[in-house]
Amino acid sequence: TGISHFPRTRLWVDKEVFPRIQKLLMRAQHTVLIQMFIWKDDKLGRQMASLLLTLADRGVKVYINKEATGDVFEFHRDFLTTKHAIDPMWKRFWHHPNIRITYANFKDHAKVYIIDGETLLLTGMNIADEYHERLHDYMVELHGSMFVEQYLTQNEIRGTHGNIRLFMNSENHKGIRAIVMELIETAKHSIVVEQCYISDPKVIEALARKSHEGVRVTLIVPMRTDFQHHHANMQTVARLIGDGSSQHVQVFLYPVMFHGKTMLIDRTRAFVGSVNFITTSLDDMGEVNGLLEGRQNESILKLREVRRNTMLLSKP
Repeated sequence: TGISHFPRTRLWVDKEVFPRIQKLLMRAQHTVLIQMFIWKDDKLGRQMASLLLTLADRGVKVYINKEATGDVFEFHRDFLTTKHAIDPMWKRFWHHPNIRITYANFKDHAKVYIIDGETLLLTGMNIADEYHERLHDYMVELHGSMFVEQYLTQNEIRGTHGNIRLFMNSENHKGIRAIVMELIETAKHSIVVEQCYISDPKVIEALARKSHEGVRVTLIVPMRTDFQHHHANMQTVARLIGDGSSQHVQVFLYPVMFHGKTMLIDRTRAFVGSVNFITTSLDDMGEVNGLLEGRQNESILKLREVRRNTMLLSKP
């Protein structure tokens, strides 16, 4: 029939992300579920709330899980304050019969959208102006009810989805660290890590060790971030350069803050999602990443092109 048996996947980058999210949300027929870490009461935050109200008005059931841990990053524009705002839009949002909001501390760092039980969007982008306008980041778009089922049941299903697999940290299962270490250990030629925050000792040790095995290890980090993470990133850079092979380690400092969290192995496997390479993210927080595979995978080819541009903008 010419119809592909593999689920469809697409990669979106930077300012492509939220227009794509909004376009897909507007197509929703019956249900939308959103898991979000940070949601600010700013231009984008209100825009997303207004769009969801439009869906709810036409009968779409909207379920929002807002992570309370993210409030510390929302400052005076925090999501919870909107519950008592005088703004009529927020009043309707919190009291609409088709919108159900669960606000709790689940330690869930994931950013996920599910549309009509068939489309799963996973990203590192929170709902706030800076993530749309300034911060470099990614989103993976997946079509197929098996992804939605896996996410909602928090099961790890391997080798069943063609060229894409989901890996999660959930309340019942922590699968992220194992796959990160497996990807590093099985690399044969190259590892490219793009991380806004990286400080986990075991990851750094594994990267340094692989460089001594002749694997080319490239790390891209922001030149500047907040003080605590900047200090940790620079310690990682120093340790990787000091402990790794001088012939096989290179580090690039991106000139401004970015929010991307990706790893590319042997140019054929890409790990993309919400996971920072810090211990709490690898072991404790709720996270979701996609592992994309295939030398001619269009998403991987796009990631490689974006990565090339990122390195050209960076300082060795």
